Amino acid sequence: MFQIIDKKAAYYLVAIPEGDIAVKGKTLQEKYSRQYGIYRKPYPPLHLTVGILSFPLHFLEQLNLSLEKVIRPFLPLQLKSTRESCFPDPHKSINLALEHSASLTALSAEVIRTVTAAGFSAEPFDQWDYHISLVNCYYAFRAWSNAEYRKACRELAEENLCLEGCTRRLELWDPKFPPLKVLTRLV
Repeated sequence: MFQIIDKKAAYYLVAIPEGDIAVKGKTLQEKYSRQYGIYRKPYPPLHLTVGILSFPLHFLEQLNLSLEKVIRPFLPLQLKSTRESCFPDPHKSINLALEHSASLTALSAEVIRTVTAAGFSAEPFDQWDYHISLVNCYYAFRAWSNAEYRKACRELAEENLCLEGCTRRLELWDPKFPPLKVLTRLV
């Protein structure tokens, strides 16, 4: 009998937002989802990606311990958004743009360093646009047209997006949705 070994797969390390940024983000996600018919419930959870990690799943417990040590000093992590961001095709994503704080960029760098030091891989985040996705073409009930996407971007730009919040926990997600598969919760 053969033992099946997990193949290397990519997983998303995400920060779960709290506070005004999460409340307003959820309201906007629901507004645009209903207005344009893009998502159906359950809506994708709001999150901030801080790392895209590739490793065989059977190393999760070992990696989890290392990540806990690295992440703990950064929490709670303050989050601030003052504007929208819109990513064109193929994403057609409308987002809350997040300020690149020293803590946020250092957290991503430490996560990547820890994962690569353990012999696994992680996407570089030195040019990453930190954001919280509100609505995009992934997990959508239907694709929105270019005209709808551009209109939603303009509407989002008119919103008061001076928002603050924090994150007190990170989660490692399998990117397949729905349903949401949380592999581990950190801190």
